[in-house]
Amino acid sequence: MRPVTLYLHGLPGSAAELSAYGPDEAQAARDFHVVVRAPALLDGPPAFYFERMAAQILGQFPEGPLELIGFSAGAAAALRLAPHLGARVQRIDLVSPAAPLALGDFLGSMAGEPVFRAALAGRAPFAALTWAQAQVVRLAPTRMAAALMAKARGADRELAADPHFLRHLALSLRASLIEQRGAYICEIRHYVSDWRPALAEIEAPVAIWQGSEDDWTPSSMAQALAEALPVRPDVTMLAGLSHFSALRCYLASRADRGGQGA
Repeated sequence: MRPVTLYLHGLPGSAAELSAYGPDEAQAARDFHVVVRAPALLDGPPAFYFERMAAQILGQFPEGPLELIGFSAGAAAALRLAPHLGARVQRIDLVSPAAPLALGDFLGSMAGEPVFRAALAGRAPFAALTWAQAQVVRLAPTRMAAALMAKARGADRELAADPHFLRHLALSLRASLIEQRGAYICEIRHYVSDWRPALAEIEAPVAIWQGSEDDWTPSSMAQALAEALPVRPDVTMLAGLSHFSALRCYLASRADRGGQGA
């Protein structure tokens, strides 16, 4: 039986990131089921966020194998979800993965450093930052998207100059910072915690796709993650690519394989 493919987008991010590149890449993702994170905030404390997300998924897809794909911070969510989905998970693909910060000294080389430091500082500083970001997104979403890409490296420079990509990035900013801000705040605060013990619970095969020039989730972070997982994953290092261009490459590779994973 072909597995159900569950996609966990980046943060900020949304389903729009799957349509940000071109028709072939979007076609490769046509069967992805994008996991909606906001319902996991309901009916319980934030500590059990991923357990409720897993219950939501199992209710929606009660039978058959599952394939998890996580991009950026969505990779962290995929790794936190997998143990709660159990043997149903057949494989996990991680693209530009955000690994636990506690695995190494990564923060200073991450473009999202100000966001993560605010989250580490506590609930109030982080809420204030995200509120301010939301006001900018309301007024000038495409300008904020362009500002995020202003220091793009590697092949992300091409995307930074692409109006189509910037429009889709702006849609993702709006989704995370306005429409689903509560889930965004909750998940980022989970991310900056020390969740290294969750890695020991991963049983499914893992593959990592990582750009060598990534300054959002640096290649050293992907290597540290590979070493921390119970079974060494397949790591595809993409020379000259950065954060978003790695996702474009991954989607293109699935298009070449008829929309299926390796």
